Amino acid sequence: MPPDLQIPSSVQTQLGSVGDSATAFVGSESGILLFLFIKFVFIALSLFFVMHIIYLLHKTGSIRKELELFGESVKRKAVPIAKDTFVMAWHGIEARMRTMQEAEYKLAIIEADKLFDDLLQKMKYKGKDMGERLKQITTEQLSNINAIWKCHKVRNLISHDVSYHLAFSEAQWVIQIYEDAFIELGVLDRSEQGLEQ
Repeated sequence: MPPDLQIPSSVQTQLGSVGDSATAFVGSESGILLFLFIKFVFIALSLFFVMHIIYLLHKTGSIRKELELFGESVKRKAVPIAKDTFVMAWHGIEARMRTMQEAEYKLAIIEADKLFDDLLQKMKYKGKDMGERLKQITTEQLSNINAIWKCHKVRNLISHDVSYHLAFSEAQWVIQIYEDAFIELGVLDRSEQGLEQ
């Protein structure tokens, strides 16, 4: 060391006594308790951060599942459907509507609902009934899904209550909702609609 940076002997003595005191403190019961407390704090902080990492990974997994569901919905829309058969069935529904007879347009609604459920099954939506399959669809997947629910409820009223009266204008609305859904799902073209209002 250069001579001008010499530590005075009194300071060296004090540093030595501080070092001795520190060594004595660490070896004492109080020092051991302090060391254990600090160790406990660091273990607790480590566990806290590990739990947060696990939580974030779990959240990331949830986001991944949502992305997978979105991907599935895109794939479902791309499922090949026998469009000719579908269009023929739709024309049969339209023919029932043209009669303007309540029994016929009620059947048209039942058939449209069944056609929609068949489409959901071909698109690989799972469930024991149409209600369970409809619950899996969001407005991002089908913009008028809430109206489809209402139409399905009308169909249930027709099927379960023989005295249920349905006005022709209501039947037209129901059929129009199904038609819009079929067009949005790509199984029916605007040019193929032929329902006379």
